[in-house]
Amino acid sequence: MWSNLLVFHSEAKDRENIQFPGMFHWKTCMRTLYIGDSRLFDHNLSLLYYQKGYRIYQGYKAYQLLLEIISGLHSRLLGETEVLFQFKETFKNSALPDVAIGGYMQKLRDQLIEDTRKIRSRYLYKLGDQSYGGIAYRYLKNKQNISLFGSGQLAEQMLPWLLKTKAKITLWGRNAKRLAELAARFPIATGGLSSYKNTGENIVIAAPHSFRPWLSSLQGDSLVLDFREDDANDRFPKNLHYVSFAEMLESLKQQELKNRTLRKKLILVAEEIVEEREYNVHHNLVYCWEELYCHI
Repeated sequence: MWSNLLVFHSEAKDRENIQFPGMFHWKTCMRTLYIGDSRLFDHNLSLLYYQKGYRIYQGYKAYQLLLEIISGLHSRLLGETEVLFQFKETFKNSALPDVAIGGYMQKLRDQLIEDTRKIRSRYLYKLGDQSYGGIAYRYLKNKQNISLFGSGQLAEQMLPWLLKTKAKITLWGRNAKRLAELAARFPIATGGLSSYKNTGENIVIAAPHSFRPWLSSLQGDSLVLDFREDDANDRFPKNLHYVSFAEMLESLKQQELKNRTLRKKLILVAEEIVEEREYNVHHNLVYCWEELYCHI
């Protein structure tokens, strides 16, 4: 069924400078993907994608790339769970277009989730919780007050973990509607970024914007956990207990050394799962999967 799948993938910093209609857009903090059916795409634009730092994947190679990404095999934290949550949110039924391509994406989502579960249940369950929220909890489990910066998917996934600390949680962000939505779901306080004033509480940065406006107000006894891969060249005071994302990963280095071999093995496992799907399609043409969207 996925012989016509088309994926454009980029991790370049300026990857958002280009947008293409007719392709389904999925963005994470690390990457941007455009996903669609090659039969609906203007291939004259392919060169433009390439020039803007996008790599092109087609057919079952495209399916394998998506499977590896949502299984956490391309994440710096092997098997991390946030990317799967982000994928489910982006591809939920209400977000898919109400045309034939929407059905195509729905089938793609369901099969990818099914295959991701195979990888996680067979090979990743022994790793324990592989999430950024779990890392934050390890640092903050004995703290009393926490300010969480960000109202996106990463912040949302962290909230249940931060609430396990029993600390007072205040969520800070720019989007008032999104803050109200999260406050309705979690027992937290909220505030707009423009009104933030540091009072010595511990800080978790889970949004890709600069923290520069508040650097001078930070107090020396604060713990700052920075989950940004790109720290926007912010220079935190040396008297702070500041932990960068790179440092957090370094603290897990011993486990990561063990995971390197596992990561390579799981790429091969993903390849085998995709080959099995392709084989089944070729030997079950009675179901006419390849003709399903020919009326588009």
